[in-house]
Amino acid sequence: MSSPFVWFDVIGNDRSATAQFLANTFGWQQNDIGSMTMQIDGDNGPFAGVCEAMESVSGWVPYVEVEDLGSEARKAESNGADILAENLSGPAGTATFIRDPGGSVMALWKRRADA
Repeated sequence: MSSPFVWFDVIGNDRSATAQFLANTFGWQQNDIGSMTMQIDGDNGPFAGVCEAMESVSGWVPYVEVEDLGSEARKAESNGADILAENLSGPAGTATFIRDPGGSVMALWKRRADA
């Protein structure tokens, strides 16, 4: 599997202000689903979520889809990544947040079987 980027979260201290900024600046539609505000680009559907603050994580976070979340997280860790949060359940799957050796954050994501 090529592990493509499949999703983005923007994580910060003021979810409402960030979502409004994105709507005003880029015209993205908003859909508040409780745990996040989905960003929708017209007919293309949702592609990102605005989320509340998370310890050790802020800014735009890309998601990389993987087939085996546990195995990929261990591989990332053995290659120098720090595990920041593991096995977080979301609307369409489960994610593990990592910080690479250079300091950038990304999420490894496993799609839910019925999603």
